[in-house]
Amino acid sequence: MRPFAWLTSALALALLVGATSLANADSAPRTHDGFHLQISEGLGYYSVSNDAQPFSGLTFPTQILMGGTLFSHMAFGGGILVDYSPSPSTDTPGVSSQMIIGLGLYADYYLDPVKNGLHVQGFLGWGGLETSFEGNVGGSDPTGLVTHVGVGYEMWLNDQWSYGVMGRLVYAPVSLGGNSYTTIEPAVVGTLTWH
Repeated sequence: MRPFAWLTSALALALLVGATSLANADSAPRTHDGFHLQISEGLGYYSVSNDAQPFSGLTFPTQILMGGTLFSHMAFGGGILVDYSPSPSTDTPGVSSQMIIGLGLYADYYLDPVKNGLHVQGFLGWGGLETSFEGNVGGSDPTGLVTHVGVGYEMWLNDQWSYGVMGRLVYAPVSLGGNSYTTIEPAVVGTLTWH
C-alpha cells in the first residue's frame, strides 16, 4: 500500500497546483500557460513479456491529465491512463480482454508556448495489468510502475483550446508473485488540450 499512499499525496499536490493555476492565473490567449487539461485517445499495440503467458494485441489508449503551469513552458499535474485491448493474442485460454491502468504524475514541456505546439511529455505512476477471464475481472493482477514518454504537436482551435497528435511509448514493468509481466506499448494518440 506504500506506493498508493505516496501517489495519493503527490496527486493531491498536483491537483492543488492545477486548481491554484486556474484560480490565480490570467491565461494569455493562444499561449500554453495557466490551467492545463488534456484528453487523449488513439491506437496502440502492446506486448507483454512473460515466459509462461505472453500477451500482445491492438489497444485503445485513453488518458486524462489535469494540472497547471509551474514554470515557463512546463505544465505539471496528475492523471490516469487506461490502455484497453479487447482481444489480446495469447496461448492462455479464457482471456477475453486486458488493460493497462496507471495513476500518476505528469510533466508536459512546450518548446515554445506561443509560436507552436511542439511538446514533450512524461508520465510516472503506479498501476497494473488487469486481465479479464471469460468476462470476469478482479482478483490478483500484476502491479508496478507505469510510465510513458511522448512527443507531440498541437495547433490552436481558439484562444484556449488546442488539438494535435502525439507519439507515445508506455513502459510498465509490473509483477505478481515474483513473475514479471513487462509491458511495452507504442501508440499514436490525438490530443485535445485546454491551456
